[in-house]
Amino acid sequence: LGRQAKLLICLLSVENKVDSFQSAAPPFQVSEELKTNISNYALAVLLSVKISAYKGNIPRNHILNIISKYRFDLPPRIEHDYASWEKIKTQVSYALTQLRSKIKKIVRDAPVRGPNISSLLEQINQSIISNQNIFALAQQIVKDTPCRPTVQLCARVAIMASDVHRECGGSERYWNLIDDRLEFIRKTADSSVSKVTKAFNAILKADRQLYGADEDYEIKDTLPDEFQQRVDDVVSGNVVPE
Repeated sequence: LGRQAKLLICLLSVENKVDSFQSAAPPFQVSEELKTNISNYALAVLLSVKISAYKGNIPRNHILNIISKYRFDLPPRIEHDYASWEKIKTQVSYALTQLRSKIKKIVRDAPVRGPNISSLLEQINQSIISNQNIFALAQQIVKDTPCRPTVQLCARVAIMASDVHRECGGSERYWNLIDDRLEFIRKTADSSVSKVTKAFNAILKADRQLYGADEDYEIKDTLPDEFQQRVDDVVSGNVVPE
């Protein structure tokens, strides 16, 4: 009994020292490395052909799931530290908001087109004016990113380059209308993967007939990059957070 009592005292002493150490540690802050990872994965989520909405909690939760799975430089069990986890959620929302703000700024100020997603609406606008084929537009959008212009992504870009853009003039309503289109397709297809795929292929075919009828080009069903495939797996629910 004496040995057990001494052992208990030792354990309590260690626990008190750990608690003291944790209390003395500075509050959690999102590191620059984590910010970079969040930005990169936010871009990949927005380029994912599996995403069901571009605004709201859906893209944010996908990124949080990726963070929970790959951890990066996070302390263990930080998800249970609500104050610290809220800082991460805020950073994710900020990254997505920045991307959308840049898109709106491109539409408003019409700067020189760039290689990242912030130039998306300007590229779409130019493609509508010039009747640029959808594959060339998709290539511009994914330039300098791990994403590749697959058939599925080209179909998504065809929706982005549709009359939705003209309807709202690139305003704040743009992504809301795109999300409405995606929801309409899912409901019409009864959430059937094969029917949704057929719907996207029909949209792409119609776009090619309208804008690419005079051009001979082929959109190959290219496999996604490994990085993008990891993101797609999380977005589609094939991989769950650990």
